[in-house]
Amino acid sequence: MTGRRFLLFHVTPRSGHFRASRALEHTLRRLDPNASITNVDAFTYTSRFVRWAISRSYYSLIRHQPDVWEYLYDNPSVHRQVQQLRVLLHRYQAAKLRRLLETVRPDTIACTQAYPCGMVADFKKHYGLPAPIVGILTDYAPHLYWFHERVDVYVVPSEQVKQRFLGRGIESSRVQVLGIPIDLKFLDTHPREAVAQRFGLQLEQPILLIMGGSSGFGPLREILLNLDILPHPCQLVVVTGSNRALLAWMLKHRFRHHVVPLGFSEQIPELMEIATLLISKPGGLTTSEALAKRLPLVMINPIPGQEAYNARYLLSQGAAVQASGPDTVRQTVRDLLDNPERLEMLRQRCGQLARPAAALDVAKLLCDLADGSHRSAPVTPHELIAPGA
Repeated sequence: MTGRRFLLFHVTPRSGHFRASRALEHTLRRLDPNASITNVDAFTYTSRFVRWAISRSYYSLIRHQPDVWEYLYDNPSVHRQVQQLRVLLHRYQAAKLRRLLETVRPDTIACTQAYPCGMVADFKKHYGLPAPIVGILTDYAPHLYWFHERVDVYVVPSEQVKQRFLGRGIESSRVQVLGIPIDLKFLDTHPREAVAQRFGLQLEQPILLIMGGSSGFGPLREILLNLDILPHPCQLVVVTGSNRALLAWMLKHRFRHHVVPLGFSEQIPELMEIATLLISKPGGLTTSEALAKRLPLVMINPIPGQEAYNARYLLSQGAAVQASGPDTVRQTVRDLLDNPERLEMLRQRCGQLARPAAALDVAKLLCDLADGSHRSAPVTPHELIAPGA
């Protein structure tokens, strides 16, 4: 039996966009074992120079000139000028994209980032494309580069985001509030004692999980040093991602509190399950994963633009608090540890906002669109999760 054919687009390996795309890929394979799924980094459809220039400019701005990035992000006048460049880029990419589409012959196309969404939507506008296009937001606010007339369905994380799309004249039927797709492993529960023992931690003391994204970006060293002088007995788990220099420094440094240094880890669901607080930048995937585990978030140094919007949303919903910088994070954490009632209120709000089965809901939508209907048989999350997975 021939299965459905899906084409997924993300940008940049290890990014939140990639993690969302991978979560969808894994869920689609469970829903339809016969499916053919192609998951592509859309940046491979630009020249190496363009790919390098975009990546270099972005990281340089957010590290050294965040105010410039804030000005550029979602700026209508900048957007109008970029549109001219976008048209040229998409014409350059059209032949290569056409070959991919002819090879894959997708029943449905899904994009977890605005760049490929626009690329495929423009192709559909100029050359025609029978497959429906689904744009999947992985942050809690849209920017101008998401809005395209040839996108068939948008998947958004909240009703507030849906209203932004309606305000742009997009029909309500084209916008579905399903959440941000995260790995279904965040639906699993784990024996807390066994997880704590595996990492050499004690559940009787607060566990502070510190993360800086896949690149270990941000002032993690300053945050760690500030938290290490907390008067409370506590344990610090630091996930450094690809920041090898930070990991090496931590392995040599002597700390007052018990510190567990980790590089890349596939055990984030387990760590979030036993953690008392998460100290992190408010990336869309990280915050959605924390919400799924009812883990209160202390946000620090959000990147202007998407992360700033995420921070604003979580603060407005009472699901997170924000420290203004590494020098204030200690007092923010101390205030929460001294106030168990506030901590419990944050946990409850996290649980109320969480959509841990979003990947399943989005995958079912993609299957429905591939079938040309909205009548797929209901599937519960736990039908897809093998015992002990």
